[in-house]
Amino acid sequence: MTPPELEFLKSLTVLYVEDDPDIHARLDFFLKRHVGVLLVAHDGAEGARVWEERQPDIVITDILMPTMDGLAMTRQIRERDEEIPIIVTTAYSDEEFFIRSIDLGIDRYVLKPTDPATLHRALTHCARSLWRRREKETADRYVRFVLDIQPSPLLVTGKGQLEYINRAFLNYLGFPSREDFLASGIALESLMQTRTGLPLSGDGEAGGWIGSLLKAAREDPILFLRRPDQEDPLPIPFAITGNALPELEKHIFSFADVTHLEKEKQELEEKAFTDALTGICNRARLQVILNTELRRAHRHDLPLSVVMCDIDHFKKINDVYGHQAGDDVLRQMVGIMRVNLRAEDLLARWGGEEFMVVSPQSDLESTRLLAEKLRALVEKSHFPAVGQITCSFGVAEREPGDTIRILTERADKALYAAKTGGRNRVELQTRA
Repeated sequence: MTPPELEFLKSLTVLYVEDDPDIHARLDFFLKRHVGVLLVAHDGAEGARVWEERQPDIVITDILMPTMDGLAMTRQIRERDEEIPIIVTTAYSDEEFFIRSIDLGIDRYVLKPTDPATLHRALTHCARSLWRRREKETADRYVRFVLDIQPSPLLVTGKGQLEYINRAFLNYLGFPSREDFLASGIALESLMQTRTGLPLSGDGEAGGWIGSLLKAAREDPILFLRRPDQEDPLPIPFAITGNALPELEKHIFSFADVTHLEKEKQELEEKAFTDALTGICNRARLQVILNTELRRAHRHDLPLSVVMCDIDHFKKINDVYGHQAGDDVLRQMVGIMRVNLRAEDLLARWGGEEFMVVSPQSDLESTRLLAEKLRALVEKSHFPAVGQITCSFGVAEREPGDTIRILTERADKALYAAKTGGRNRVELQTRA
């Protein structure tokens, strides 16, 4: 297994279901060394409940168990998730069992007595398949995002043919659908011309007009595009960008009207990097800023600290008062924190009810005081929708060689300590 895949395995949550306490104890210890989070259950009914609550990435289960056997649990899981990898550990050699398990789509079998090395091979096989599937899903999501959300005119080509033209492009051309455009018989390239006024031509270019479009995107990314319904067309200048998807043998071309390019860019960046609910930075923007600050702190040996904050019992707020009330709490808490931070501090939404403060040139003690101040302010505030709430805080300071992941993991562990230590408190990182 390659190092990235090993790292991926260590990020996964695995559910292990086994009723034999001796086997359970031995493999529990083994599995904890190789996966990110290990969830355990002692029969199929408990395993089904844990799966429902935690949604693990991989399931390992015995067959013969009290209350609900492994195949019944697997069937229940498969009704909700057809693709989750499932490994069965069994002493069965019954033909009917294998037929039933094949019908359920079991991914791997490990015969008992279970050899840890054999189980690890089965686990790594499932992790590798999961890794590849998620890589493909990520690529597919990116393509769908570009096709379905991109507000600028866009087209997709594959194997020398036009495959897709987006809604913005069709609107510009005056066609209600791609089918109507194709039925018109208009060659798209005939509507494009270079800066010199010449029509876009594939003459002499590998790949015809698409090859010419690729060359233009690389060398002189300004094309003039006219509308076919204009008798005296006045071409509008567009900046074109070509992106290759080599694994799919496709190219995506986007066209941006340069007369308002900066405005569109700012709007897209705001949407992409701002949390819609609270108006603060989202996690994507946080990663960019934190990376910049971390590099600066490393380069000049400056202090840099982060605070991870989580609203205590937030699920209960949503359950009791409703999600709208929960949203109001999030917005009000952000307002409290915003006005009590320095200008150079960054407040961002980490996800759900979790927030992060990046505090440049601030050491651990100074940042602890800041976190304690924020904790007290939240505790003393009145939230109209729910009354009083509290928050837990974890604080970590940059250390030499830290990456974003290492630094935030230490803050997250400190936050976890605050949660398990009683909530409504500030905990500091534990140093190695």
